[in-house]
Amino acid sequence: MTSPTLMTPGSSSKDAMREAAGLPPLPESPVTSGPSLMPQMPTKPKTIMGKTLGLLATLLLAQLTLAAFLFIRGSGFGAVQPDEPLVTFDPATLDRVTIQDGTGAQVELVKRDGQWRLPGHFDFPASASKVEALLRDLQGLRTRLPVSTSPESFARFKVAADQFERRIDLRQGDRDVAVLYLGDSPGFKRLFARPGQGAAVLEVNYSAHQAGAKASDWTDQGLFALTSDQITGLSLNGMVLRKQPVGYGDPESQVEDGGQNARDRVAEGGGQNTQDRIAMAEGQNTQDSKAEAASQIGQGGQERWVLVGESAAIDQAKASDLARAAANLTYLAVLGTEPKPEYQLDNPVARLTVQPRAGNPREFLISRLADSEDYVLKASDRPWYFKIGAWAVKALQEASKEQLLVAPTTPTDVPEPTHIMIETIPTTAPVPVDPVPSAPASSSPSQD
Repeated sequence: MTSPTLMTPGSSSKDAMREAAGLPPLPESPVTSGPSLMPQMPTKPKTIMGKTLGLLATLLLAQLTLAAFLFIRGSGFGAVQPDEPLVTFDPATLDRVTIQDGTGAQVELVKRDGQWRLPGHFDFPASASKVEALLRDLQGLRTRLPVSTSPESFARFKVAADQFERRIDLRQGDRDVAVLYLGDSPGFKRLFARPGQGAAVLEVNYSAHQAGAKASDWTDQGLFALTSDQITGLSLNGMVLRKQPVGYGDPESQVEDGGQNARDRVAEGGGQNTQDRIAMAEGQNTQDSKAEAASQIGQGGQERWVLVGESAAIDQAKASDLARAAANLTYLAVLGTEPKPEYQLDNPVARLTVQPRAGNPREFLISRLADSEDYVLKASDRPWYFKIGAWAVKALQEASKEQLLVAPTTPTDVPEPTHIMIETIPTTAPVPVDPVPSAPASSSPSQD
């Protein structure tokens, strides 16, 4: 008879059953047998693994950062530090800027006698404000951490010596001051760039259009620009318009005759230059000075346009529009310095003379460009011929006295007074009355 199995504190009913069946007992748990005073907490392998992976990732990032730093220093470009000037130069010392693009186009800007010019484009003046903006923007470019330091990547970013979007050369005399390559754009106002002597590709805030490679990108479009207030007279298509102070009579009578009225009005105004203006009004200077004197008489006050030789009033708004068209002459392109048959200068469509408030008058000759919708402009004080658009010529070509004169106002026709017919009502015929005979005059008795 099998003796009953005693259950020890560490055994279980399952072990007893296995022993009764002749099976070996289950292996003991690694936990110490016997009653436990504290319940056993289950382990959390996932939490331990997460902490381990985080620690390993941190170590890997640190290693990669250190490796990148050592690589940059080892490649010779440890000097490329963030937020430093990309190219270093003094704009005041530069006298030559060359810009090339990837298609072979090139423009050269040369500074002579304090003025930037385009020697390859008829030696035309360059816009000083555009050149100054270019140099200011280049000087403000700052470095960032390199995008690449591999010379094999230069062509891919288009900043290689033989493959680029822009190459900008800054020079002082015969000395190269700086070279900058501009390449592809990864986004709006962003470019890959590389200094000429550098081997690091950087990303900068810049646009390729800020460094145009054509002469037309740098010409001074405001070469003839004036404001309408700066114009005191103009002659066009046989008309002569002139400004005069409001309330004064014909400027011809104020200035041309050098009369006492003009002198008195100038003297009344007083001022520092009174005597000089009186002298001009008296005709002691040239015709242009006298015309300017008429304007100076009313300087600081309101002025109006008058049509010389016409006593009738003119439309001030139309006269101002005409002066504005003459003041805002702009051109599309510079044609050169030599006249050509296709300019048709012998058959001009308009002759314009503009008298500024200060300076000599400027004469313009405008003709139609053969086989084109555009026109040719020649200024008396410039050696170049310019192409201008039809929109700029239209107002000048169509101007006439009839347009400017104010039509006289005619009084409204007053209708004739209405005649009222009054009907006469006949009355009853009066009854005839017999006349009363007069008594015969009594004769006086004769006196014997």
